[in-house]
Amino acid sequence: MFTKPKVKLLFAISNLTYGGIQTQALSLAKAYQKKGAKIYFLWTSKYEATFVEKELLSNNFQIIDGRFIIDDYWLKYSWKLNRYLPIFKAAFILRFYRISYVIPYHNQLSYFFGTIHNFTGVKKTIFHIRNTVEEREPRQNWYFKRALQNKPPVIANSNHARIKFKELYGELYDLEIYTINNGINIRSIDGEKNWKAHFQVESIDFVVSVIANFFKEKDFITVFRAWKCFLEQTNSNSKLVIAGDEGVAGMMNAYKDKVNELGITPHVVFLGRAAQNIELLSITDCNVLSTLNEGLPNSVIETLAMGKPFAGTNVDGVREVVGENYPIPLFEKGDDKQLSEILIKLYNKQFDLKEISEYSLKRFDLFSIDKLVENYSKIIKV
Repeated sequence: MFTKPKVKLLFAISNLTYGGIQTQALSLAKAYQKKGAKIYFLWTSKYEATFVEKELLSNNFQIIDGRFIIDDYWLKYSWKLNRYLPIFKAAFILRFYRISYVIPYHNQLSYFFGTIHNFTGVKKTIFHIRNTVEEREPRQNWYFKRALQNKPPVIANSNHARIKFKELYGELYDLEIYTINNGINIRSIDGEKNWKAHFQVESIDFVVSVIANFFKEKDFITVFRAWKCFLEQTNSNSKLVIAGDEGVAGMMNAYKDKVNELGITPHVVFLGRAAQNIELLSITDCNVLSTLNEGLPNSVIETLAMGKPFAGTNVDGVREVVGENYPIPLFEKGDDKQLSEILIKLYNKQFDLKEISEYSLKRFDLFSIDKLVENYSKIIKV
């Protein structure tokens, strides 16, 4: 009897660590696995054993080492060898595993796999736009141009990114460009555990969280200055709890130095990389995202899901998540005074928490896993 071969999906991702992009990839991978697909994860930069064992291997996802894609070993011999050997090897891997769809989750990986698509036997290679489109003129990157010349399905996770990308590249390359919002699956929380004790804030009256890795786009300095002002104004027993991995080497230590310089070290906790973001949100009084630009931030979607107050920067991606009628006003980039005023109002109970919760839970319906899979399934057939 003829057995239909399994559809095989390869998720190409730079870092196998906890983070917003990884959350999206995992959500989609698990949903397609339930539909019968075989799942592979290819990584190029960072491999965190805890994440891999708990989130990937435990789900029977297969891991492929893709570090050769970014390795410049052959550059000392020839730029041609350095460019084309990774292309040949990647094409061979995709054919060997008989991959049906490639879903890259970082810009450079979208460019790379889009470039080699015609040599791989893959049905479709997704071209993802995960961030704000900042360029004003079309990119001239060799991989980027060849990827778009292959006319991949282009998926932006936000309307603002889709519109800007279409204006720059849509007609130039005759592209089909879709908006598919992030989808979040909120796991249940262990109600028997004292999460305030777990995060060492059991005796704290007011807890503010920041869930963001340390990248240049994230504006922690504004948060620290606002927090200093908040503490001076309220003289309160409060803690700022930061859950984030070191996206750029040395940035966490630099921020710790800044916190020390501002004299607020006793009121700030750096958790480092934390797998319990949802649990942290369950005990926070406000989650903050101060940023220079965003695609569609998962931490904001998760805050909505938990019905918790959110204070964020007035940028496209944040506005698109919370909507125009969010009860707490967004603050302008770098405006620590405005952020501190929002936190003080929350501390003094000047916002209606019931209104915030009801609005947030209703808004979260836009970002369900079911909707995410439904939209991707128009492109990826399993």
